Amino acid sequence: MCPLNWQGQTFRPCRSGSSPVNMYRGMALSENVVALRIAQEIGLGSVVRMAQRMGVDSTLQAVPGLVLGQSEVTVLEMTAAFGILANQGIYHQPRTIKRVLDSRRCTDLNRRDTCRVIYPLPNQVDSNKGQQVLSTNVATQMTELLQGVIQSGTGRNARLGQGEAGKTGTTNQNVDLWFVGYLPRQHIVTGIWLGNDDNSPSQGSSAQSAQLWGEYMRRTGLKF
Repeated sequence: MCPLNWQGQTFRPCRSGSSPVNMYRGMALSENVVALRIAQEIGLGSVVRMAQRMGVDSTLQAVPGLVLGQSEVTVLEMTAAFGILANQGIYHQPRTIKRVLDSRRCTDLNRRDTCRVIYPLPNQVDSNKGQQVLSTNVATQMTELLQGVIQSGTGRNARLGQGEAGKTGTTNQNVDLWFVGYLPRQHIVTGIWLGNDDNSPSQGSSAQSAQLWGEYMRRTGLKF
C-alpha cells in the first residue's frame, strides 16, 4: 500500500510491501497506513465521536496522529472500550475495585464468597445493566479482526488457544507499550501498559505486553 499524504504529513507505506492489504491483514500486522486511510475516509470527527461513545473521556485531538496514539487515554478507558467488544456492544462503566474481601475471615478458604466483605460496590452501580453503544454485528466483526492479531499478527505472544482477541500498540521511541485483549466466551478483558513514569523511551516492545497479557490470562482469566 502506497504512502499517505494527509494534512501536510506523509505517512509511510505498509511494511509488508506495496501490494494491496485488506483491513483484516492490516489490523493483524498493525499497518498504520491502513488505519489512517480508514480514518481519512470516515473523517476524524467520526473517530472522536466513536471513541467518546465508547467511554473515552480524555481529550482527543482531531488530527491524523490521533489514529496512531497521539492523544493520551488511560488504561482504564482503553480496557473499558475493549470490554464493549467482549460484551457484544454493551458498555459498562468501569470500576477499578468491585469489592474488598478479608482473606483472614473466611468460613471456607477455598471459596471467596464465604469471606468477610470489607468494601462492597454500591448496589445501584453493581446492578447497572449497561448501554448498547455498538450493534452486536459490529462487535462480532471487530472481535474477528482482533483475533487475527493474535493468530497471525503482532499479538502472537498472547496466544492461548481460547479464541482470544486483542491489539498491540506502540508509540514513537517505544514510550508506550500496549496490549489490550479479551476472552470472548468468558467476557473477561485485561489491559496491559508498559512504560516509564517520566515518559522516556524504553528498550522494550509491545510483544512484551502481549506476552505478559497471555501469562496473566492463562493463570487467571481461564479460571472463570
